[in-house]
Amino acid sequence: MKSRIFRSSHALLLISSCSLLVACNSQPVQDAQLGVCPQERVTEMAPAMTASMNNPLNRNNGNLDAGEKLYQSTAKPLACMECHGEDGDGNGRMANMFEPAPRNFTCSDVVANISDGQLFWVIKNGSIGTSMPAFDKLSDNEIWQLTLYIRSLERKPAVKSAKQATKARPELKASL
Repeated sequence: MKSRIFRSSHALLLISSCSLLVACNSQPVQDAQLGVCPQERVTEMAPAMTASMNNPLNRNNGNLDAGEKLYQSTAKPLACMECHGEDGDGNGRMANMFEPAPRNFTCSDVVANISDGQLFWVIKNGSIGTSMPAFDKLSDNEIWQLTLYIRSLERKPAVKSAKQATKARPELKASL
């Protein structure tokens, strides 16, 4: 029991320290960048063999529900929704701490241009030059479930520019 408490306390301290380190070492994102569609981003490409992979899982309620649970609460080191937002719009409660802003998965222009294999690779390995951490403790199956769920967040039409984002969220106008 004592060992389990120590591991839980250690994990909580590590996550808290990482969050504090990110908060202290990064400039707040301009609110107008949050939720923009599409976002300009240069992300390292996955190795060709991985980038060309298709999701081996069927898009069914079981896999989507498992992916949603990971996204909303159980993914480690941090639930995806904390940065990417509950609805996947890139407006999570921690989003203002990051430059560049978290990906907006509701944006069809973003989702359509990322292969299953690339999305898998970024989740597993993180993304250099962004605040996207590696989720290397998740199983391959869990990462594939996450990719299915992330793709389900896509909406049409999405916000197309920072100017249009202010129409959707008038409080952003002051930052443009």
